[in-house]
Amino acid sequence: MAIATDKDQPEPLRQRYVRELLRLYVATPGVAGRVRRADRQLAQALYDHNVPLYAVANAFIVAAARRVRHNAYSTPPPPIQSLHYFRNVIREMLERPPGYREIEQLRQSLREHY
Repeated sequence: MAIATDKDQPEPLRQRYVRELLRLYVATPGVAGRVRRADRQLAQALYDHNVPLYAVANAFIVAAARRVRHNAYSTPPPPIQSLHYFRNVIREMLERPPGYREIEQLRQSLREHY
């Protein structure tokens, strides 16, 4: 009879959500690439408030595309240092979710820029 260990257990949903959200965050164009304690706490709070991961992912795309468009002909802005930068855009994605086609167009424009 085998003894179950913690490694045999599936990763808790909250932990998976936070890990994936933070992975998407650091992969977002314009982000400094570091995860701080406050970022992890916000990610946990988003899970606790039942914010869908797709809404957060869309917020990353929309905010990054807006930043590129806004600064197209000026000095590049400094890197984003905190997940909190995206809070208002996440709220916006929940209130007025963009369509699939719009997100794909923004994603493509980011690919062309980066």
